[in-house]
Amino acid sequence: MKTILLVLPLATSLLVAGEPVPVVSSAVPGGTPARFLAEDLDVRIARLRKRLSIISRERGPFGLYQNPAKTPVINHAVKEVSKTPFIEFINGIQISVINSKEKEFLVGARIFRVGQVFPIVRGGERLSVRVEAVGPSRVTFRNLQTGEVALRRLDVLPEGVTAAAGRFRVQGVTSRSRGEAEPLRLETNTPPPAP
Repeated sequence: MKTILLVLPLATSLLVAGEPVPVVSSAVPGGTPARFLAEDLDVRIARLRKRLSIISRERGPFGLYQNPAKTPVINHAVKEVSKTPFIEFINGIQISVINSKEKEFLVGARIFRVGQVFPIVRGGERLSVRVEAVGPSRVTFRNLQTGEVALRRLDVLPEGVTAAAGRFRVQGVTSRSRGEAEPLRLETNTPPPAP
């Protein structure tokens, strides 16, 4: 089997070598040889160019302009990014507890003390902040990039609570003093109790 495979290519090459090779003539009846095309070359290229589909496009397959003289307009002006005010960063801090004696406060499970520096990230913006002061109902922060100072107050009263003479007054809660008794206020549109 191996000898047949070796002999087969040898035999075919001998057979092919014995036959005369036909000469192909490039002369086409009525055609012009290529060496004489240089005379009307510009006209011929313009005619062939009209058949190309890319001629009607503004950009080529690689995204470049077809007209080398055309340059794209590039606006190097940087768009003004609206920055969030520092006070909005500070008002977003949810302070749970303030320990004014130790000059610290609690946010979630983290304790922050006076002089501590920490970053705040909000919506892709990042600030470096230092705790300046801690009081009984307020914490003061300083933006280390701009030097701006913001105050976070915690004495804002919830809905239904009013301040009276420095004390908090909650509807329905009476004082424990033995002086004049707090009057009981009744709603006039309440139905009488059922028997």
